[in-house]
This record gives sequence, C-alpha cells and structure tokens, in this order.
Amino acid sequence: MSSSCVGRPGLRGPRLRECARVHRGSRALRPICAASPPEGPKPSGPGPNLADPVGTIAWGGTLPSTRRAVLGGLSGLGIALGGNLGGCTSFLLGLDGGQLAGRLRADVLIPVRGIKRCVYGSGGSGFEFTYPASWLGDQTLAYRAAKRAEAARGGPPTFGSRRDDFDDSGFPALSPPRRPAPQQARGAEVAEPVVAFGPPGTTGEENVSVIVAPIMAGFSLDSLGGPRDAAERFLASLAPPSSGLEATLFSAEGRTDGSQLYYTLEYTVKGPRFYRHNVSVYTARENQLFTFNAQCPEARWQEDAAALLAAAASFRLT
Repeated sequence: MSSSCVGRPGLRGPRLRECARVHRGSRALRPICAASPPEGPKPSGPGPNLADPVGTIAWGGTLPSTRRAVLGGLSGLGIALGGNLGGCTSFLLGLDGGQLAGRLRADVLIPVRGIKRCVYGSGGSGFEFTYPASWLGDQTLAYRAAKRAEAARGGPPTFGSRRDDFDDSGFPALSPPRRPAPQQARGAEVAEPVVAFGPPGTTGEENVSVIVAPIMAGFSLDSLGGPRDAAERFLASLAPPSSGLEATLFSAEGRTDGSQLYYTLEYTVKGPRFYRHNVSVYTARENQLFTFNAQCPEARWQEDAAALLAAAASFRLT
C-alpha cells in the first residue's frame, strides 16, 4: 500500500483501498523523463590521488571520448607548432639537421638550429641564404626600396634638397658624397645591397648582404679564370697600391649548383681605421652579377667564423 495513502485523515476501509489502487496505476503509467537519467553509482571512499590524473578524472566523472581527446590534442599541437611555443617547433625541425625545414623553407619564419633563411625575389633575380636567427634586417634598405617603388609609380623622392646629396637614381647615398678624382669618370654608380642583416645595436661593420648589379652581356665567371685568378684580380681592384689598403687572400674556391657556377673568397682588408674579415660569393646570371658578402671586424672573426662561413656556403640563386 502506498505510503502516501497511509496516515491521511478520513481514509479508512474502502476509501483507503481505493487510494492505494489509484496510486499503483499512476506509477505504472508514469513516463520516464529523458532529462533525468537514472543516477549511476556514486564514488565512495576517500577522494582521488591528485598525483594520478587519470584516476582523478575517473573519480570525478567519465573520461572524454577518444575522438574529443584526439581532436583536442591535435589542436593543442597545432597551436604549439604554429606559434613555436617554448621553441618546440624549432626543436622538431632541427632533429634532421634542418634539412626538411630548408626544403620547405619553414626556417624563413621559424629559427632552426639557431639560423633563419632569407628568400628574395624570383624569376631570374631570386636568391636565398641563411643567417644567424638573432640578427635583424636593415630597415634603411627596406625604406629606400619602398621609396624607389613609390618613385617608379610617379611619386617624387622626399629627401633633402641639395643635389649633391643624391645618387644617380634621385635618392640620397648611404654614405657622404665623395668628389671623384679628375681621372675618374663622373656619374659612376655604386650598387647598394638589396638585403642586409646584422646584430641589433651594432655599427653595421658586422653583417651579411647581397648586391645585384648589371654586368656586360655574356659575362661568366670562368672568363676571369679559376677561383684564385679571379680572387687576385678582385683584390687588386679592391686595394690598389696607392689606396692605403692592404688585402690578404686566405682561400678561393669554386662550387656548382647544377649549371650555376659560384666563386667563394675569404680575405681580409686592412685600412687606417678598420680591419675586416670577409667571405664573399660571386655568381652571374642573365647579365647580372650577384655578390654575397659576409663580414665582421677581424677581432670578432673567431666568434663569427662558423656562422659567416655557413651563410656563404648556403647562398644560391633560385
């Protein structure tokens, strides 16, 4: 008999039996509500061991589904890799020595084994090389390139007013103007780097840069002879006897990338106020001479040698 009927005043005899019969029928017809599932067994005993994550989750509720766990893990991994959180992407890309990162050019944005990659241009004038990841791009060159692009669209240069402060393209020279000697032809152009990188907060003596300049039609490196012959001719023009400069050649080597020929020279140049160590790479294509140069003060050569030699070895046309 239902406990809700027993004890109610006025329910005796037949009325009490009728109340019990009605309550039994109402329980039999009562639907089960989907919003209130049957409760499972309650955890019993003391709380979980917080040092055991799985046990803690199992004690507090059911484990997440496999699909949700996998998707959550992949999402977290994607965020970590894309943002190089904690350097994990750099670590993973460096496991094979950075070879995969180099092929994918992932090291353009993410440092790999302490280096990044510069990729510049395309369509016959492109090149790439690596440089120390802590070095920064020369913003002056980027600003000047933007102003040149503006001038090419019809906008005038907006620099100083003295004509002597401008180079032949209408833009101010990077260094103070020098009056040419009487025997020198006026109007000779000095090519500027298209890209340059160096340590932040330094004077610019320590850097890597690339110059792309036009050259006579049909020129090739081997027309200068072998690497050493070409190096001696280059240093003779860099430090002629009357210049007060002293150039010393340490090595001259050639390498090829497919059909592309490169000459790599290591040398020092000493003047009254400077003493620099250089590693230069020369190559020519489609009437253009590409010159990669890595330099530092001679006093820093021992610290910078590995990085500068690696940067020179990585230089190639694309």
